[in-house]
Amino acid sequence: MLSPSIVSSIIKALPGLQTLYLTGNQLSSVPAELGNLSSLQELYLTGNPNLVFPPPDILEQDTASIVAYLKQQLDEQVVQWISKLVIVGEGGVGKTHLLKSLQRKDYDPGTTHGIEISQLYLQHPSKAEFLMQLNAWDFGGQQIYHATHQFFLTKRSLFILVWNARTEYEQGKLDYWLKAIRANAPDSPIVLVATHIDQRDANFPLYEFQKEFPQIVGSYSVSNTESSGIDNLRSELAKFAAELPLMGATVPKAYVDATEDIRALKEKFTTPKKLRDVMLAQKVRPDNLSVLSRQLHDLGEILYYPEDQQLKDFIILQPQWVTEYISKVLEAEDVIGRDGIFSRDCMDQLWEDLTPGIREYFLRLMEKFDLSYLIPDSKDKSLVVERLPLERPDYEATWDAAKQQPNCPEITMKFELSEILPGIPTWFIARQHRFTMNIHWRTGVLFQDTEKRHLALTQIRKDSLTNVNYLQLSVRGPAPYSFFNLLRDGIEVTFARYPGLNIKRTLPCPDPLQEDCLNEFTFANLAKRLERIPPRKTIECPNCLEDISVPQLLFGLHSSTERDVLDRLDELEANLSEQMGTGFRELRTLFQRNFLQTFKDEQRFKNTACPNVFALRPDGRNWLFKDLDKQRIHLQLYCQYPGEWHPTECGGCYEIDNPRQWLQKIGPGLNGLFKALKYATPLVSPYLGVAVSDVQDYIKDDVKLMGELVKKLPELQTGRGFT
Repeated sequence: MLSPSIVSSIIKALPGLQTLYLTGNQLSSVPAELGNLSSLQELYLTGNPNLVFPPPDILEQDTASIVAYLKQQLDEQVVQWISKLVIVGEGGVGKTHLLKSLQRKDYDPGTTHGIEISQLYLQHPSKAEFLMQLNAWDFGGQQIYHATHQFFLTKRSLFILVWNARTEYEQGKLDYWLKAIRANAPDSPIVLVATHIDQRDANFPLYEFQKEFPQIVGSYSVSNTESSGIDNLRSELAKFAAELPLMGATVPKAYVDATEDIRALKEKFTTPKKLRDVMLAQKVRPDNLSVLSRQLHDLGEILYYPEDQQLKDFIILQPQWVTEYISKVLEAEDVIGRDGIFSRDCMDQLWEDLTPGIREYFLRLMEKFDLSYLIPDSKDKSLVVERLPLERPDYEATWDAAKQQPNCPEITMKFELSEILPGIPTWFIARQHRFTMNIHWRTGVLFQDTEKRHLALTQIRKDSLTNVNYLQLSVRGPAPYSFFNLLRDGIEVTFARYPGLNIKRTLPCPDPLQEDCLNEFTFANLAKRLERIPPRKTIECPNCLEDISVPQLLFGLHSSTERDVLDRLDELEANLSEQMGTGFRELRTLFQRNFLQTFKDEQRFKNTACPNVFALRPDGRNWLFKDLDKQRIHLQLYCQYPGEWHPTECGGCYEIDNPRQWLQKIGPGLNGLFKALKYATPLVSPYLGVAVSDVQDYIKDDVKLMGELVKKLPELQTGRGFT
């Protein structure tokens, strides 16, 4: 195990260090001196479970951002006594009144729409000289707001869950709220508070709830009207707040000063330039501007999406302002009466006090949050998915008709969920709206792929025997693998928004005897069988007692079946007529999509900005790669839409003068790219007015050249030259 002092000594001795492995060293902090390693390109910190510095939101970023953050730590530091308090519960239980009582302020009765943010100041329980500041987020309890709340239920916060003692804890939906907090912020402490005890004593099985939700750190009772229990609650909250990870953290003084100046801005939104100017004025280092911006966004201080072309020009300084205007849409009678249709006329009326530019920004923001989407073939209407009808439409006839077609296999996967939460599956419906058939409801949707060859049904259901909630995805068509994986990726993105959500994925028995076998195999167990050495390729079904082929069951659904997919592609490639009828296109798209996903995952851990799909050609398009240290190579970008790969229209060809180091960096991914590129040739439609045969020849040349390069890669990796 390396101590910080030893690490510091290593740093001083190796100022030109480019790669540093600190994995598995039980570090609790990383020396700020790492910020002086200007050449550091790759930093590995996994296997340090007690690491608290840099903070988690910084560790999630790339090496350059981590180094920039550490460099700022070498400047003047201050201790910051600020954290976040989140107050949730059903509507009308007294959340706002409770907060005002804790703040020792008068309460103005009313309903909280969306979110209101204010400050609660508490004396540190053991360090009386310090006053702790809790930025208190008071969430509206009405059901329709719950989907918007999910974006602000952040980790590293203290939660207060409020319920009304007059109506019993069941009506307070404590189980629902506890599951929502666990799914969004699984490590955050929760304080339960029963209000209105002047009218009825709180009756609550704390022990039973703590067994299921160990995040509960205490349960208290108060009377808002008589203020009884408030002082005790303040004292207890101070103890819990003092233990929060960010409370009392040492941070650069420049960060604190810049954050205070940003909070002091009077406007509700600003521009990236003005935000940068504020930071620079307080001596935030230029290479830390994006780091601090992201920190403020992650903490809910601002809303900023610099990577989104439609949202990057504005920064929201008051996130509650956004929820206020989104709430107007969710509550609009016109939207409710039209089953979620949000028209341009309705927008102009609800948002009449906003400029046209901010109206468009809010509309794009709703789409970013997957709360709505622009209806295809209509520039004036959006569909607000949280206002879809609960009653499911008549979809069975369309769904069943697909099954009657010849050669129509089906793939089904169940996702058993520990809880069904707002946004499941409505966020998924919005995210995948390009496949809409306008057959959707609050808990389900029927999709069709762009080629109109496959149908997909996604819906929330409940097992009548086990009472377990699950989301089911089924795809029917001649080669359903690619469409299934595309939609499954969208579902997994939705689940990823809930870090504490427990998910069990199952696949039905293929029922080889056609006896309506009801057994389901756990996906994780099947994958584990294929990952063993040697792999276990069969599994007995405990119901029908048949030996089931695991590779066949997981075909196209797991990386271990890549070889099977390639073999099937090779078979189909030999017969062009068979390609068109039995899924060559879909399998090709599947393999290319899987390559892109693997490439993306690998790039998360490397500081290389390689394009996803490209071909490499020696200077002069020679057939052999020779003397790479002495000649240029050309990189030709490809359009990377899965299934339609082709050389980019407007050039996209770049020269690399010294290719050796570059190839050593990206070499491991070239073999996978070569395999995927092999099936890039367009089959039917002409490319950019060029004859199909010409495009095929052009791509075949690229594939052949890439194949030659892949053969040479071992020589490059061992340090020998190409000859």
